[in-house]
Amino acid sequence: MNYYFLLYFSLLISLLGIVGWLVSEAKYEGRHSKLINRITFVFPFFAIYAWFRLNLDFGVVLVFLTFGSLLIWLLAKYLAIPRASKESRSFFIIILAITIFRSFLYEPFQIPSSSMFPGLKIGDFLLVEKFTYGLRNPVNQKTFIPTGIPKRGDVVIFVPEHTKCSSDFDIANPKGSYSSDREKNQRMYYWSILSENCTSQGVKYIKRVIAEPGDEVIYRNKEFIINGIKLDQKILDKRGQEELVEEINEGKEYIVRKLSRKPENGSWNVPEGYYFLAGDNRDNSLDSRRWGLVPQEEITGKASLIWMHWECFSCLPSLSRNGLIK
Repeated sequence: MNYYFLLYFSLLISLLGIVGWLVSEAKYEGRHSKLINRITFVFPFFAIYAWFRLNLDFGVVLVFLTFGSLLIWLLAKYLAIPRASKESRSFFIIILAITIFRSFLYEPFQIPSSSMFPGLKIGDFLLVEKFTYGLRNPVNQKTFIPTGIPKRGDVVIFVPEHTKCSSDFDIANPKGSYSSDREKNQRMYYWSILSENCTSQGVKYIKRVIAEPGDEVIYRNKEFIINGIKLDQKILDKRGQEELVEEINEGKEYIVRKLSRKPENGSWNVPEGYYFLAGDNRDNSLDSRRWGLVPQEEITGKASLIWMHWECFSCLPSLSRNGLIK
């Protein structure tokens, strides 16, 4: 399916429906408004569906809806259409409140994979704090009011460089972050494979901050060593090939999962403005060990709590996993 065609066609029909509704209210006392609404009602949902399938930022949708509803309200008021003015004003206020809440306070996020297991599972719905690291322009995601920086142990939402077609290897792997040409060539090999599925906007990931700017990271025998100090680990459970371990990083305690696979080793130097991120499901996570470091400006929020678990479409939503994220 051509989702761009679906998007533009749905937007066009929706726009024509709005014009028809205004004409009906202005000239025919709303006699045709119900019919117009019935015909065009489904097309905004088609447009939103196409927007998601194209992996475009929903924050941009909300901004356009906000300005669009404002324009309709002002137009209805200018044309002296009382009922249309009243309805469009109510819609504008609702959309504006949603846009402000999602852009600057909290946004929802659904866990897409098992890379953060056991703390976070597929089907968990999270609330992400948008204000923790700075207030951003909802259209281009540029920070205009910085409020803080990510810390070790934080669970963050971000867009890794390899998921954006406009990015390149050197952004995620700046000079000095690797110690030899052999390491660089190995990372370029993984980058060439992982970046094949890139998109124009990139894809949002969720991982845990392991190291901050200026840190030296070593991964050896399934353990992280930060600036020469090994992260404290305590075995909680061991069953067959699986091992659950409590890890402590900067005073933050969380559980990681290890599998009895051949350990992979590596070392990284984290330059200013970058972070090293990894999944809690250590042997089943694609993270900074594969696709490189994450620029600070790509970290868009901090995951704060689970508010619902909905594993599949045919399953019933559950609140049993609700709680703060460690």
